Amino acid sequence: MTEAKLLVCIISREKKLEEVLEALLEKGYSGASILDVRGMLEYLADEIPLFAGFRSLIHTETKKNKMILSVIPGDAALNEAMDIIERVYGSFSDTNTGIMFSLDLSNLRGLKF
Repeated sequence: MTEAKLLVCIISREKKLEEVLEALLEKGYSGASILDVRGMLEYLADEIPLFAGFRSLIHTETKKNKMILSVIPGDAALNEAMDIIERVYGSFSDTNTGIMFSLDLSNLRGLKF
């Protein structure tokens, strides 16, 4: 059993991504994958004509949401990484800013801490 956590952070302000990654790197968090993501309403509005009316419900400044995935070695490091992200990116309590959460990893191969 491992204490590793998967940090998942989806941010809607793409221009803050570089700052977030630099801040994590400065504190020693060097392993992360970055994915382009889009929300369900955005997908439906763009891809299915029947749902084009949803476009007016989407209040994002950019269509390019980013997902940061990082395996973190435990609770203390996870809390530190999440605090770093919020300090640089801002609060996730505001509407349409993004979401951040973690998942416990019970089986992990390919990484050593």
